[in-house]
Amino acid sequence: RQFINHRNVLVNGRIVDIPSYRCKPQDIITTKDEQKSKTLIQNYLDSAPREKLPNHLTVHPFQYKGLINQIIDNKWVGLKINELLVVEYYSCQTYT
Repeated sequence: RQFINHRNVLVNGRIVDIPSYRCKPQDIITTKDEQKSKTLIQNYLDSAPREKLPNHLTVHPFQYKGLINQIIDNKWVGLKINELLVVEYYSCQTYT
């Protein structure tokens, strides 16, 4: 989150400083070409446990680049969400 707020992340070559930015399929996520940014990412990659990467993401660690392959599958999130209830809730909200 802090890494994004400090304008170190680019999506399709444009700086993104909003942590809740919504990526789309085929978006390319990179870092600035600053050594400090690359060092932070390399330290994270070296210390992070090696878990299976979700199917909707592709990472190129040596290029400091990631790709969004597709929209995330609801089953991968692991939460039981009734989308209809969410839509009903927000449709009943009044704005003042």
